[in-house]
Order: sequence, then structure tokens, then C-alpha cells
Amino acid sequence: MPHRSDTGCGEASLDNNMKSDDDGGPTTSGSEPGRITMWAVAGLGMLLIASTVWSVHRSRASQREKAEMQRLLPHPRDDAYVSSNSCQSCHPGEYASWHKTFHRTMTQPAHPGIVAGAFDGSTVVSDGLEYRVYRKGDEFWAEMPDPEEMMYVVQGGKPTPLEKIPRVHRRVVMCTGSHHYQTYWVTGDPKYGNLLQTLPLIYLIKDKRWIPREAAFMKDPHDAKRMITQWNNHCINCHSTGGNPGLITKTKEGSFATEVGELGISCEACHGPAEEHIRANRNPLRRYALHRNSTKTDSTIVNPANLDHRRSSQVCGQCHGVYIRTDPHGMKYATEGIQYQPGDDIDEVRYYIAYPREGSPKRVWEEYEKNPDFYRQRWWEDGTILAGGREYSALSASACYTRGKISCLTCHSMHDSDPVDQLKPVGASNASCTECHSEPRFTARLQEHTHHEPTSSGSSCMNCHMPHTTYALFSAIRTHQIESPKIDSSAKYGVPNACNLCHLDKTLAWTQDHMHERYGTAKVALTQEQQEISAALLWMLKGHAAQRVITAWHAGWEPAHEASGDDWLAPFQARLLQDPYGVVRYVAHEQLKKLPGFAGFQYDFLGDEAALEASVRQAIQIWKMTGRSQAARGGNEILIGADGQLNEAAVQTLLRQRDNRTVEIRE
Repeated sequence: MPHRSDTGCGEASLDNNMKSDDDGGPTTSGSEPGRITMWAVAGLGMLLIASTVWSVHRSRASQREKAEMQRLLPHPRDDAYVSSNSCQSCHPGEYASWHKTFHRTMTQPAHPGIVAGAFDGSTVVSDGLEYRVYRKGDEFWAEMPDPEEMMYVVQGGKPTPLEKIPRVHRRVVMCTGSHHYQTYWVTGDPKYGNLLQTLPLIYLIKDKRWIPREAAFMKDPHDAKRMITQWNNHCINCHSTGGNPGLITKTKEGSFATEVGELGISCEACHGPAEEHIRANRNPLRRYALHRNSTKTDSTIVNPANLDHRRSSQVCGQCHGVYIRTDPHGMKYATEGIQYQPGDDIDEVRYYIAYPREGSPKRVWEEYEKNPDFYRQRWWEDGTILAGGREYSALSASACYTRGKISCLTCHSMHDSDPVDQLKPVGASNASCTECHSEPRFTARLQEHTHHEPTSSGSSCMNCHMPHTTYALFSAIRTHQIESPKIDSSAKYGVPNACNLCHLDKTLAWTQDHMHERYGTAKVALTQEQQEISAALLWMLKGHAAQRVITAWHAGWEPAHEASGDDWLAPFQARLLQDPYGVVRYVAHEQLKKLPGFAGFQYDFLGDEAALEASVRQAIQIWKMTGRSQAARGGNEILIGADGQLNEAAVQTLLRQRDNRTVEIRE
């Protein structure tokens, strides 16, 4: 760095003069004390001048860099949004607790210390095209196929041969994500305004590696559609506060003057624009009056905790739901920005799509029949949510919401909570449920209801009524569609149920018998396989990709190990290391490492077919060699004999019958 070099030279010169004097005389200009002092002062003066000049230079460079980034990034709005920094001085505690969350870091400028990816000159292949990531000082860059040409092809333009797509160098100016993985956005052609296009790579933070974007999502592995996305009209919806795409319709190409109140999910996303609030509360008498009158709310700002359960949940639902904008709000949003503010009725500007069920209006059924693929990408076939990030849609279909008063805030908070899941201290406990379900059979005599020990995972309300049957981010997550286990959904549609995701070694028949005996649920017809083979193994070996990934995750879930053991799962989990879907392979490996003997098992889920097949054989061999096969209890339902030998013929039969339907999950 020039500053360090300049300072170093000045210090060395001064040190040499003083050392020479101590030694009895300098090597250059004589030994008189006055002259030595003169040179010392002169050197110090030059150092101070150089340092000042450099500081001014760096300050101006910093200002130019800031101005350049402001030009490239979405512009700050100047209409009632004031940003979270304006909230900090009066609300330091709330600001600090929010600042710890991953909502804040959802989208950020691409600065050192924020960018997790290794921009080290690596080349990554995505969809058959090469992307090279590198740095220029504190800037992040990508050499890549022209993203505008790629977008033109994706949107139905005339296909361009891969080798003829021009290569360009584009600066990375923004990143999304900071928890599991991070994706990046590059500048567009200036004629499109401040358009930002995706760099179709994902950086896995825990794994410290790049992967192609298509490998991070549940999508048809044979689908040749390129995963190119514009931030301005897509991700801005939920990854920013007060987003305005700023679509300029008058230009021939269609360009953007995109604005945001703030990048990431900040204070004003939940409380609404705060300009009026700050202006009004500059008056200390007003603040004092509000403080004295604890029953009075401030009309200049929205506190979701003071809204009813529907309006407060809609604040979260503005991002965590399946919806389309109603006419004429669609085009108005594209050109003017978000039409909803916290506290409003979101249904006035959006139409939330629901899965049709018995008793649903005719219109809902007609919508489903027109586009069934849209529903398959977001729901299980029984109408429960499959895709992660749709928690409001799931909750609003639950009786606890429609007939009760549960809301998102019953369990979650952006303040004084777990910064990862925003769970309150009681959010993950039965206390969230017993606020309403306060009868003794749900509290003092809990075992009468659950038929499990009160302190066991089987007596957790959420494990039974909110099982991990939703998929997102390489993980199974809890559904927010609160329901009791339904054997008919498992029998007819193959939807995993809470009981068999914990008791991995049990059949559907076993679960049905217990549900009928304990809760009086009606019995349904089961196939011979459903009566004789573990439901988890049927989903894992024979099921479609969504069933496989959910079951693979539960193979490493500690409550499932406690209920069904963990010494018999490896030879079945191993088969998924060769699954056609990359996300299934990744999840299978992550959870396999939690089984006995596999903590250090090395595997690359993006390896070639030969490497994947070899990994399957290696994993099965480890299970056999470590004596796990002898330790595992036998049973026809888990395809292991009394002698500990695997029923390989039955395994192969199920694999040949695997449901290879196309599965795409729009998380």
C-alpha cells in the first residue's frame, strides 16, 4: 500500500540519522547536533505532509468509490423512508437485536468483510458455461458470458450457441445471503439503467466452495433452462425494504431506475416508513407524553405487536407467502414500488393463492386446473406446503389461525429472540400452544394426549403438528401448516407424516393402528408394501425427489435416532449419494455424517457418475466393516435379516420402482 510504503521510508530515514549520531557521527551530512535535529525535523515534516496528502487522496478516493457504488446499486428512496440508522439513537436495544439477525444481512453491498465467496481467480462451470471470479483490490469481478445475451435467450429469444455468447467482465456490486450460502449480482449494460443480473454461482459458506447455481435448487437435472435472474424485478420483492423496481416503460429496451428504502430487511419493512415518526418525535414533549401514557400508541409508526393476529401476520406475509398482485397494482408496483404498508390489509393489493380443498370455491379449483405445475412446485398433493419461505400461506390455512388467534408473533420476534430463526424463548416450546390449549391433557396430564413421556421429543407439540415436511436451503424445515398427522395423505399421496419421520423403522400400518387406537382416526386401505416395509424406506428408495430429500434429512435427526436407532440407516442413506438430484445428494451426505462411523466420510456431491457410484459402495462397506450390520436389529420392515445381512434384492427392487417424476420446488 502506498501509505505504508511512504511512512516506512520516512521512519527508516529518521531512524538512520539518530542511529548514526549514537554511533559517533552520521554517514552523510556531519555530526553536529543542530544539523542532526534539523534533518530530523525536516524528515518528520515531510512525513506529516505525505501522510496528510495521502489521507486527502484516500478520502477523495473513498468518496468516489462510494459515489460509484451508489450509481451501480439501487438508489436510496427519498420519499418517507429514512433507513435503520435513523432508528438507532432512540431505539438502541431494538436496533441491536435486529442487527444480529440474518434478515438484516439478506442483501448487502459487495464490500470486503461482507463478501464470503473466494474471488481468487477460480473458474466455475455453470450450465456448461465458464465463470471466472477474481478481485481488483477491494472490488469483486467476474469474467462471464454476457448476462444480457443470456437473459435474452432465457426469455425466449433466438438461441445463441454457447461458444458464440460474448464474454464480458462485470463488477459484482451486491450479494444476497449470509447464513447458508451467498449469491451475487453483477452490473448490467448502462443502457438498461441500474439493472443487476445474477452471477449464476452459489458460494456455500460452511463448505467454503463454489457451486453452479442450478446445483443449489431442487429442479429437473435434465432441464436445460438457464438460471438467470434480474434482481430489479424479482428478488427486490423480498430481499429489500421499500423496493421500487422503477421500470421505465418509455425506453425501447425497457430500463430500470430501481430504488430501495434500504437493502436487506430493516426496521421499516415491519414498522412502515418512519419519516413522519422521526419528524413528530423531535419534539421532546411529545415523546415524554407517550412515555407517560403507556396505553397510548404512537400513530406515526406501526408496531406489529399492537395489530390483531391477521394484520400482524400479514407483515410477515408480505414476503413469506404465495401471491400475485391484483390489477391494477401489478404495473403500479413495477413503476412506483411497493403498494403495501404494515398495518394495511394486504389482501387489497395482493391475491394470496390457496391450494384447493373440499369446500373451496369453484374459482380456486379452476385456477388449479389451469396451471397444476404451479401448485406442484409449492405444495404437496394433499395441499400442505412443500416449499420453504411460504410460512404465511401455510399458517393462514391452519385452523389455529382461521378459527383461533395464533399469529407469527406467537412464536417469533425480531427482537430478544434467537437471531437465526427469530424464535422467542418460548417459541420452540409447548408454551406457545398452551396459551390457547390450556386444558389439563395438554399441560399437567400431557402424556394422556401424546402417549409419550412428557419430557420426550414425542410430547413436543411441534414435532407432531409442525413436522419438518417443508424443503428449502438444503434442509427440511418445519411446516407452518398446523395439522395432526394424516395417514390418508401418506397412503394416497406419499406425503411424509410426523410419526414415520420420527419412527423411521415403522410401517404405515403400525402408525395407522396406533392412530386409530389412541385417537380414533379412521383406517384407510394400505398396499402390501405399506403394511410390510418401513414408510421411511419406501419414501427414501422408491419415492420421488421431494420425499427422498425430506426423509434423507430425518435420517440424521436426533429425535429420530432416539426413537428408531441409528445403526441400521447407513446402507439406505448411502443410495441417495447417487441420486439424480444434486440437492438430495448433498442433504444425504450431510446427514450421513451424523450416523455412527461416518463423521469423516469424504464425498463430493458434484462428482461424476463413477465417483458417486464408488461413494455408495464405500459407504455400504464402511457400515459392514464397522460391525454396524451386526449391531443393527433385524426386521423385515427395515430390510435387514436377523443375522444383520441386508436384503439387497428388496433394496434393488424398490430402487428400480423409483418415482422419477420431475420435481421442482420454488423455495
